[in-house]
Amino acid sequence: MKQKIIDAHMHPDFSEKALVQEASHSGVDFTLSGLSKDFKKYNIVKAIALPEFVYYFTGEKITPAMRNDKIKKLVTENPDKFIGVCTLNPANEIQDDINVLEQSIKRGVFKAIKLYLGYEPFYPSDKSCSPIYELAERNRIPVMFHTGDTWNKVRNARLKYTHPLNIDDVSVSFPKLKIVICHMGNPWLMDATEVVYKNENVYADLSGFFLGKASDIDKNYREMMRRKLLECFYFCGYDKIMFGTDYPLVNHEFYIKFINSLDLSKKELNKIFFENAVKIFNIKL
Repeated sequence: MKQKIIDAHMHPDFSEKALVQEASHSGVDFTLSGLSKDFKKYNIVKAIALPEFVYYFTGEKITPAMRNDKIKKLVTENPDKFIGVCTLNPANEIQDDINVLEQSIKRGVFKAIKLYLGYEPFYPSDKSCSPIYELAERNRIPVMFHTGDTWNKVRNARLKYTHPLNIDDVSVSFPKLKIVICHMGNPWLMDATEVVYKNENVYADLSGFFLGKASDIDKNYREMMRRKLLECFYFCGYDKIMFGTDYPLVNHEFYIKFINSLDLSKKELNKIFFENAVKIFNIKL
């Protein structure tokens, strides 16, 4: 039987010019039709659809509400394909946004919250974030954090906020909160691994390690990542690690082949590709 896959980290905003440009570099057919073909070809049964962060590519500020509305529309029109994720910026006055989002969360439109550390200047332990964590706890949904490297096109991003060790404080202060370290903190992979290992409520996804056309991705870099991930898995195991791509930055074929190249058992691969995401996002199939 072909392996079922859940892509636990993608950005299917097909109208976003910056993503369209990146998709052209990676050779991805960045359309709903093209993505649907990937779903069928690679047995992707669900994808976690994340909103974009605030930036100024068009000279107009994009608000969290605008980002959330795009994901809400996508999920509402394609409930068989996508699990929705919403976002908030704790630097803003967020109580009204929380009240609005909680209704959508209760209706099942959003099943996680994404916070963009580094792209937005705050630490996850800032007190301004507490209402967001309380919202997630009340509704038993995870909070996903951007960690690690930031996109080189966003020159004002701040790496000091993105280190995965920052997540440990949140985990200790909110032990009932499910937390996902996105990108496994790359390049601070072992630091992220320690946070996952230490804290029962912390998980990680494997997205964003590669970008561009598969043929242009350096073989030595691939091998380095392969070795590092195997070291991480030896340390923290496979029960809290999820497959993700950061689509459309790289195509599904390459990323799936890379994970399969780790020479894991079928049981371990099934956890990473499928089981863990079902558990973390409470996905009903």
